[in-house]
Amino acid sequence: MCPSECNCYTQFEFLHINCKGAQHIEQLPRPEQVGLKSSVLDISNNNFIALPLNTTFGYGNVSQLNASYNKITSINISQLPTNLTGLDLRNNRLISLNDEFLRTYLNESTKLQFLYLSENPWICDCSTLQLLYTIRTHRTRIPDADQLLCVNQPNDTLLMANVRELCPTPVAVEYNQYLIATVISVLLTVVIFLCIIALFYKYKLEVEVWLYSHNILRCCIRECELDKHKTFDAFISYAHQDADFVNHTLLPRLEQCKPPFRVCTHERNWLAGAYIPEQIIESVEQSRRTIIVLSQHFIESDWARMEFRTAHQCSLNEGRARIIMIKYGEISNSELLDRELKAYLDMNTYLDWQDVRFWDKLRYAMPHKVGVERNSDMLKTSGRMYVMGQVEMNRLADDIV
Repeated sequence: MCPSECNCYTQFEFLHINCKGAQHIEQLPRPEQVGLKSSVLDISNNNFIALPLNTTFGYGNVSQLNASYNKITSINISQLPTNLTGLDLRNNRLISLNDEFLRTYLNESTKLQFLYLSENPWICDCSTLQLLYTIRTHRTRIPDADQLLCVNQPNDTLLMANVRELCPTPVAVEYNQYLIATVISVLLTVVIFLCIIALFYKYKLEVEVWLYSHNILRCCIRECELDKHKTFDAFISYAHQDADFVNHTLLPRLEQCKPPFRVCTHERNWLAGAYIPEQIIESVEQSRRTIIVLSQHFIESDWARMEFRTAHQCSLNEGRARIIMIKYGEISNSELLDRELKAYLDMNTYLDWQDVRFWDKLRYAMPHKVGVERNSDMLKTSGRMYVMGQVEMNRLADDIV
């Protein structure tokens, strides 16, 4: 009854069946036919994808099975003889062994005396945890246990693989997730903090102006620090008919007090023939205050009203009070007041030249200076410097004297 592609012979107490050229097995000779109790089946070096079913005639009497060097991908107990004492599954395509096989032939039985499993692409992960534990428990019955390599962990074997890393506990998973979330949060916080610092240094002045105008951190931000880049303490806007009051009364008291104020006027600090609207804007922006000498002549002057609108817009943009309004003389024709100037007068207080405490109130409204700063008579406009000529300076000095 030996299959035609097999070689059958007896040796000692076993019936040996070598089927190295077989493609499949339909039946096998039974050992009792030759007066023996068990047989040894060798089906190595074939192309078996699965083992024969244990219902195959004569297969149930096999006690040792060599199925190495095949293409077997899985092992089920329905494919194995019940009295199996030796099994060789080397060099196949096994990635794991199911729990039923491990329980039946290893954990709950001692019949299987040796099991060869090397040269298979074993997967080491949480799903194969039972395989790792079983091999480590029964390594004496697995002669090549130290040769079982993890295909997904090239430097590890099934005996050496770290179970905690392969299958972390829920607590460890939660801890790792918490740790990752913490690290990401810290990194994002650092990145955001660095971005805020970079933006602050780039827009430091704008940020400080905004904080100051919204009454935030006033104790840490001083107005003199916000305006330290400005050239003048004040720009005086007036109609040319009021020049005598400005040059002989207002200017001397501001520039000769202690500490003196740096004052810009269009007569002294503008370059004759330069573009007037540009110089108006620069005069307002380079001055910490804009003093408006409000008179009947002022409200009749188009240029004077333009200077007020520029100063008013600058004050609105920064959210700070930068305009000092001085009422000089009587305003007989208030109908000439434009809407913006009239609205400003209705909502803001102004200084009256006739007030006995005029100079005290004016000095209080001016920037509060610390120490004596070098005076300047230069106005920077679009990269150019307009400097008052020496002839004009001498004329002004003569007028003051």
